[in-house]
Amino acid sequence: MKEVSAAIVGGGPAGLQAAITLAEQGVETLLFEEHAVIGEPIQCGEGLSIHAFKDLSIPKNDENFCVRELDTCHLSFPENQTILGDIHAIMLKRDKFDQFLSDKAKDLGVKVLTSAKVEDLQNRTDGVRIRLKDKNSSEYLAKFLILAEGPNAKLARKLNFEPPSPMIKAYEYKLKGEWSEKLEFHFDANKYPFGYCWVFPRDGETNVGIVTTAKDRKQRLDNFLKLKKISGDILKKIGGQIPMNGPVNKLYCGRVLLAGDTAGMVNPIFYGGIRLGMTSGRIAGKSVVNNLKMESERGIFNLKNYEEDLGKHNFMKKINLQAHRFFYTRSNRFLTKLGEVSNYSYINRIEGLQIIKTLGKVLKRPTLLANPIGLYWLYRGFMIARDWGF
Repeated sequence: MKEVSAAIVGGGPAGLQAAITLAEQGVETLLFEEHAVIGEPIQCGEGLSIHAFKDLSIPKNDENFCVRELDTCHLSFPENQTILGDIHAIMLKRDKFDQFLSDKAKDLGVKVLTSAKVEDLQNRTDGVRIRLKDKNSSEYLAKFLILAEGPNAKLARKLNFEPPSPMIKAYEYKLKGEWSEKLEFHFDANKYPFGYCWVFPRDGETNVGIVTTAKDRKQRLDNFLKLKKISGDILKKIGGQIPMNGPVNKLYCGRVLLAGDTAGMVNPIFYGGIRLGMTSGRIAGKSVVNNLKMESERGIFNLKNYEEDLGKHNFMKKINLQAHRFFYTRSNRFLTKLGEVSNYSYINRIEGLQIIKTLGKVLKRPTLLANPIGLYWLYRGFMIARDWGF
């Protein structure tokens, strides 16, 4: 059995960022990715918050994976009202972005194994036993393991972690042609329950998709394309599922930490998770570094610092889920009134005199006034989603 200081399951942004963080501190790190190529298959809208580039030291002008920078966001409601948002993002070539992270990890000394499907894990007192599904049933022993295997969390379940639940499904077309000049989010409680349709422009292409609890999501997306008169050739079809209730309750156990989608690290307002996943991966990596040192010096370890450090970030606050539940259970009548109050104004910039003006508009609309605490949750949730929604 081969031994290693730290191991990671999952070669997405969360797992790769964890590997980079560990390797930067000189920790011997092994990463297992079940697919043959890092970054494939793509299951993503391919937008990443500008804040992620700053706090994770990612070059935002790298033409290998940066496609287009967008600083204008429109949130559209049933009667064609539009609320402006401050979401500032860069459209990615998601496969190339993941491969950039992988190359960075390798350059730092991380051993990345592709086509390496982990079949079984055992959380032992001396480490985590990892068995691969290969002809030799290869086995490894890692002092600590970071699980970033994706939303299905099959291995996490074997270790008695609760998987992210419930899930919501997304379906997307990559279309030829640019069908917008801004990030667009289209909300309609009847057409796209618990979700929305999006239009994300790229250079010469556009990602148009839907996320919803409705089962006939493809048909609903096709209807959206007809409504918006979007008719570009379909270059690619993408589908996947997303945790919709934010971080799971149990983030570590024994010598195992959860990160990324496996830990439910998705903002529940826009269902975006790249920045949250990478942030959780970085914090998980730092926790392992600290615990390796603690165990070496004192013979003990305590992964609680992982949860504590995550808790310092506002994407972990319960108000995000409160905002999610309130917003996505409103009727189209409510959404229309909300759009009337904020039509062509920035929801993230309601402050000072603007607060008084907005309250005046709310007082004239009993539909909104009946839910003052919900409006507060929504305001705070959208403020957090501005930074953590991608």
